[in-house]
Parts: sequence; structure tokens; C-alpha cells
Amino acid sequence: ESQNTVNIIKKVKPSIACITSVVQGTDFFNQSYESEGSGSGIVFYKDSQKAYIATNYHVISGASRVSISLNECDLVSAELVGKDANSDLAVISVKLSDLAAAGVKDVQVAEFGDSDSTQVGDTVIAIGNALGQGNTATKGIISVGAKEVNINGKKLTVLQTDAAINPGNSGGALLDLNGNVIGINVAKNASTEVEGMGFAIPISKAQEILNNLMTKKTREAVDESAQGYLGIQGTNIDANASKEYGMPVGIYVYKIVEGGAAANSDLKEKDIITKFDGQSVTNMEELKQMLTYYEGGSTVSLTVQSLVNGSYVEHEVQITLGTKPASNS
Repeated sequence: ESQNTVNIIKKVKPSIACITSVVQGTDFFNQSYESEGSGSGIVFYKDSQKAYIATNYHVISGASRVSISLNECDLVSAELVGKDANSDLAVISVKLSDLAAAGVKDVQVAEFGDSDSTQVGDTVIAIGNALGQGNTATKGIISVGAKEVNINGKKLTVLQTDAAINPGNSGGALLDLNGNVIGINVAKNASTEVEGMGFAIPISKAQEILNNLMTKKTREAVDESAQGYLGIQGTNIDANASKEYGMPVGIYVYKIVEGGAAANSDLKEKDIITKFDGQSVTNMEELKQMLTYYEGGSTVSLTVQSLVNGSYVEHEVQITLGTKPASNS
């Protein structure tokens, strides 16, 4: 098994980023200073220009500059893509050209596993930039399945492990024995009397949030008066309703508002919206939240399931958003 562990670490190590963040501040005597923090991240996606790295929000929060190193290369500067304080997750990106200049020509993307099927007693490996010393690995088991824990003042759903997770390991990967990422490590509360309690955000929880942060690609919430508007009334189809009625999970459009944006598109009443601009949506609340990042007048693509001859067919619908009327959503 130890050989297997060695192979897993070799496989995943190139996807684990060491993150250095610089925070600027002023001290008691009004002298400005810079303090450096360290953390970890996981390369989980790349396109033709950039590599995207998942980390904890608290690793990059308040930083004026963030840089990363892959495979012990020189530091490369990173940009914030999106952050979500409530789930303690963030996405940063680095240019592939900058990495190539630092000697990393082939960026490796980590594979995500299935955290929902983990069981207490499963062997896991934590890998990350512990205490800013470069990538280190520790091994243990899942001690407690997914549960809600208060960590650094936030309620997070986490897996608990006895693999040592230290400051700097935050944002690093918790791996299963296939070398797949099943969790994003969150540094435990530093406490001398607590030994063998490390926490990781299950990847099943993290994935959707990371995808949302990716699609925002540094989008800022737009001014409320300029926010995009779909002009629909919908109801949520959750997992139970989906099972009972044989409908896809998503938003069932029961009314299209006359003269609204949707009325000028191919969206029909009784359609079910499953994605907005490439991001999964399962309820109206999520949809409203997403719309706060889009201005009226911008065109978005909805992934829609329509009932055709008794079965649902998926297709894309382009909608040019209207602007938000004072009351509705």
C-alpha cells in the first residue's frame, strides 16, 4: 500500500499549487507593512489561456497580491476569478504563458472523485503547502462523514479526517486511493488539546460553487437598476418532484410574462430550465442570484428541457435579458 501511496502523491502533486498571498496594512505608528501568508490550491480546469485553481476564500481574502508555484517553479502572479466567503471557497487563475516561462509547460488538472460515496474508515491522503514549506503529504482515514461544523466562525459542511491538516494546507486536496480529489482541506482551528481532527469541504459540495465562481469570471454584481430580467414565473422541481413526476430537476416555467425578455425568445411555458449561461440552476433563488451578475441587454444561453412527444429533449435557448422592473424578479 505504501508504494500505492507514493504513486498517488506523484500523480497529484503537479496539480497542487503553493499559494503565497501578500497583505498590506499599516501598524500602530502608521507605518505601512506587508505580511505574507501561505496556502494551497488545486488546479481543476484549464482553457487555452489560463489554468484555474480552487482554494479557500480565507487563503486569499484581503490580499493585495497573490502568486502561486506549481512543481516548485518560481512564483507566478495570479488573478482572482471569484470568491464565496460563506462556503470559504475561491478560484484564482494564472496565465499558461507565465507558467511556461517559469518552466511548467504541461499543466496537469486534478481529477475530482465522488465524496458522497466515502465511508468512515476509508484511507485518505492530504496534500498541500503545510506551514509554507512546499508540498507535503499526510495520511489517515475518514473519521466522521459529512457534517456541519463551525470553522473560523463559518458553518461549513465538512468531512473529518485524522490526516494532519495544518495551516498552509488550507485549499489543498484530500485524496482517495485512486488519486482523486474528494475534498478541499480547511485548516483546523489551531488548538493544542485537539489532535487528529482535520476538516475538508466535500468535493460534491464544492464543485457546484466552483463552477459558479468560474462562470462569473470576475463578474461583479451589477447595479440593481441595470440588472438583467428574464420575465418568467417559475417553480422549483427538486429531487423528490423529479422522481415523482419524471421531470428533470430545474425550474419549471409556468408563466412567461407578456412583453418580457423570455416572450421574445424560444422559451415556452412548461419548459424546464436546467442551466443558465452554462451553470446548473435548480431553483428560482439561484437563478435570481445569478441574474445579479448580468446586465439588461446582455445575451445569455439557457439550457432547457422541453416535452416533445412524451419525453424531455434538451436544447439551448438564447435570451437577450431585459432590465429589471421595480418589483418582480
